[in-house]
Amino acid sequence: MTDPASKEPAAPRLRPVVRAMIWATVPVLLLVQLLASAGVEVSSFWSQVKQLDARMARVAESRAELIAEPLWKMRYDRVTGVLNEIMHDETIAAAAVYDDTGAVIARVVARSESPSIAEVSRPIHYSNGNISVQAGRIAIAYSHAALYADAGSRLVLLLVVGLLATFATLIAMRISANIFIGRPLAVMMSAIQRSKQDGRAYPADVKSSNEFGQLARAFNAMQHTTSGALDRLGHMAGHDPLTGLPNRRSLTERLAVASRDRGRPDALVAFCFIDLDDFKGINDTFGHEAGDQFLVHISQRLRRAVETEDWVARLGGDEFVVIRPEVSNEASAHAFAQQVLAAISEPIRLHDKQVVPRASIGLAVRRADDPELSHLPTLADIALYHAKSKAPGTVAVLDEALQREYRRRRDLELAIPAGFAEGQFEVWYQSQVDLESQEVVGLEALIRWRHPEHGVIGPAEFLPLIERSGNNARLTRYVLTDACWALQRLAAAGRPQIRIAINLPPSELADHSLAAELRATCARFDVSASLLELEITEGSLINNIASASETLHRLRRLGATIALDDFGTGYSSLAHLRRFPLDKVKIDKAFISEIPDSAEDKAIVGVIASLADTLGLTLVAEGIERAEQAEAMREMGVRFGQGYFYQRPQPLDAVLQWLEKRPAVESRVLADSPSIAPEFA
Repeated sequence: MTDPASKEPAAPRLRPVVRAMIWATVPVLLLVQLLASAGVEVSSFWSQVKQLDARMARVAESRAELIAEPLWKMRYDRVTGVLNEIMHDETIAAAAVYDDTGAVIARVVARSESPSIAEVSRPIHYSNGNISVQAGRIAIAYSHAALYADAGSRLVLLLVVGLLATFATLIAMRISANIFIGRPLAVMMSAIQRSKQDGRAYPADVKSSNEFGQLARAFNAMQHTTSGALDRLGHMAGHDPLTGLPNRRSLTERLAVASRDRGRPDALVAFCFIDLDDFKGINDTFGHEAGDQFLVHISQRLRRAVETEDWVARLGGDEFVVIRPEVSNEASAHAFAQQVLAAISEPIRLHDKQVVPRASIGLAVRRADDPELSHLPTLADIALYHAKSKAPGTVAVLDEALQREYRRRRDLELAIPAGFAEGQFEVWYQSQVDLESQEVVGLEALIRWRHPEHGVIGPAEFLPLIERSGNNARLTRYVLTDACWALQRLAAAGRPQIRIAINLPPSELADHSLAAELRATCARFDVSASLLELEITEGSLINNIASASETLHRLRRLGATIALDDFGTGYSSLAHLRRFPLDKVKIDKAFISEIPDSAEDKAIVGVIASLADTLGLTLVAEGIERAEQAEAMREMGVRFGQGYFYQRPQPLDAVLQWLEKRPAVESRVLADSPSIAPEFA
């Protein structure tokens, strides 16, 4: 028989294995936890740094918005006050505001010496009506020192402990991971790989009831949840979050599918491109929250106005699309677009106020089997441009004429750089005459474009393209240079007293460098700025009241004359005549054309003349085409006149030849002075 005592050593051999496993696992788990804590600490530290950086960026952006208006209007005490408001933040060391020239406008320093200084800078944009300029920038210096000090002490302690236990962790993981971790993970990784291959959810088949079993069950539940979340994300990617309508991405995909699948050959697709008129006015009047509600109302109306098979989308901002996949003819498509427009135009209540929405629609109709249905947004946009520019609040249907107009407009827009580079833009001049003496006292500079393919193009066609391409300033400098050169030639021809008038676009009134450039150009040609007359419109004054006043005062100090052009067609506010440094008022030709037959127009001109006399302003009548008009203007106290009765716009050489042949005083000026291109005069 075997002695029972001989079996006793077996138990101790089992106990050391369990004990060893415990001693091997527990320290390792503690070490892993320690290292994980260190990683979390580091991650937390960088997260705090990023949060601080992001917070400072938001502070800079918010203060840039607050500072924009006072900076542009040079209210520097308000700028400094805004900077002082952020100095209570202990992380901020200093802040400064610079104007558009880089000069320091305001600076506030909280701590002169602070380690770990970072800086954030943001541009300051000023927007008012049609103008949007960069008025300067704001810079904020702040410190990460507190974050470094706090995180450093904790990180050092954690790293020291972690390094000591790293070697033990590697050995223990090598022994135990394969048994206790590797197998369950392999099962879950297999499920993940299969899910990645076809996008379906595959459960991890781990039957154990320990932690890995719980992990597997949690993994399976997460896959189920993720699958639903992905579906929701897919919906969000293709839909507008505000209105719930499909977005531009969905539109592109839908048109691509329609182009690929083709529809019935005899069916037509009606594509309505909708743009709300004056939506900015809704936001400005009622606020952006009400503006969002307004858009939601419009989207709901569009949904109700269409059939089940129709499709409605919001492309962004105030732009919507409605597609009817099958219409019988273009007339039906137009009737459908009118129905949509009528649905939009029903009144909406915002903040207890009744608002009548207005919209313009561009309609494009194409065959359902057209392989280029994806071009429908561009085609409808061509028609929408026509509606917005020619007849807002209507439906414009795309036709060959509009497409030709669009191609011509695009050709001209693309040719603008070459037009400047090759000197295709020409400055023509039209005389201004003293109605009493019949003497020529001035010339107005008028721009023309002699295009190599399209011939002479009038400003009404290409000036909007110049403005949209951002070349307004370049064109103004171009005309200014030519005008100074013309003054030089007039002086050489014995006409040094003749002034030249230049039209200033609204954007130039926001450019405070214009006065310096005018001075430099006059100096380059050795002409006096007092021989220049700068014409502005009422609309440009309204949209740029603060900057316009400053710019006009600078130009006036140089000696230039300031004239208000097209008076009577804009706001015609007496406040404008008093507020701005004006010398002349030009009566728009719309009030001259029916004189002396129209008693109403004579009364209007009489009131303007009386007002100008009271305010000490000189009057110029535009559009004089007959002798009786000139006589009526003179009798009503208008001093100067301009129009075809005296001279059509012509290149400078032709004007100089006419002036050379013209006697000093005569009762009839240039009875026959045909324009080189009368239809563009």
